[in-house]
Amino acid sequence: MRERAAAGSRTPCDRACAGLCRADGIAAAHLAHHRWLLSRCRALLGDPGAAEDAVQETFLRAWRACGSFDPAAGPSLATWLGTIARNVAVDALRARAVRPRLAPDGDETPERAPATSAIDTAVTRMALVDALAEVSPQHRGVVLLAVVRDRPYADVAAALDIPVGTVKSRVHHALHGMRRTLDRTELAA
Repeated sequence: MRERAAAGSRTPCDRACAGLCRADGIAAAHLAHHRWLLSRCRALLGDPGAAEDAVQETFLRAWRACGSFDPAAGPSLATWLGTIARNVAVDALRARAVRPRLAPDGDETPERAPATSAIDTAVTRMALVDALAEVSPQHRGVVLLAVVRDRPYADVAAALDIPVGTVKSRVHHALHGMRRTLDRTELAA
């Protein structure tokens, strides 16, 4: 066993498995099931790039969990890989729902925003800075990291040493407060 591990390849499982723990096993599974998994992930995700990522993650998860698959006791390898791919796609869709895309996909035609002058842009920026100044320093810092710098909530939580739920709550309350400030400014104008 140590000789195989020293050679740089993953050691095969001690029990019956999918064979994905061997180089020839993962290659054969990839050759046999890649196209089908890719089309399934495209159908679920609607994005070719995300589908490629999902298929790659599927094979990685299958390789890691190779020992949990028993070909004699359960479904076929294709069904098992399909289940993993569906779980990966669902995880991607959930992540997308929590953090929506900022840019449209390549096949969508973006709506053109009306051209704004430099003065309009400056006024908008000043209004946003004023609205941001109205929230507490803790809320402001979270908004700057999570929204302005577009960092994931988990990274912001780690950087500030606070729970992810606190980050989400602070972002929500800060944006709500900023909206109220902007609404008051708009009414005053």
